[in-house]
Parts: sequence; C-alpha cells; structure tokens
Amino acid sequence: MKMTAYFLMCFSFCALSLTGCGGGGETKVIEPPAAVDDDESAMDGIDDDEYNKAMEESMNQQGG
Repeated sequence: MKMTAYFLMCFSFCALSLTGCGGGGETKVIEPPAAVDDDESAMDGIDDDEYNKAMEESMNQQGG
C-alpha cells in the first residue's frame, strides 16, 4: 500500500514538472520597456562649472 502511494506521489510530481501548472504549454514573450533617453534632458543648458557649483551648494545645505 505504501509503495503504491509513493509511486502515485512520485508520478504526480513528475507529471506536474513536465507540464507546469496551467497555461497549456503556451509561452509568453515579455518585452523590455522601451529605452528612455531622458538622461540628457536633466543636464540641458548647463555646463560643468555650473553643475559643480550647484552640487557644492547642495552639499553645503545638506551638511549644515
């Protein structure tokens, strides 16, 4: 009796692992989100010196 129960349990695990849990074997392709080129927009119209000055002021305000 125990051997039959073990066999059925093993068979059910093997059958589920081959077929999965639903979906009928269909696969889905999940595409990555479209690339956004907003990195440049934050720095438009500012040169390196202005950026560095703004960063120093920001750090001084946070530091107290």
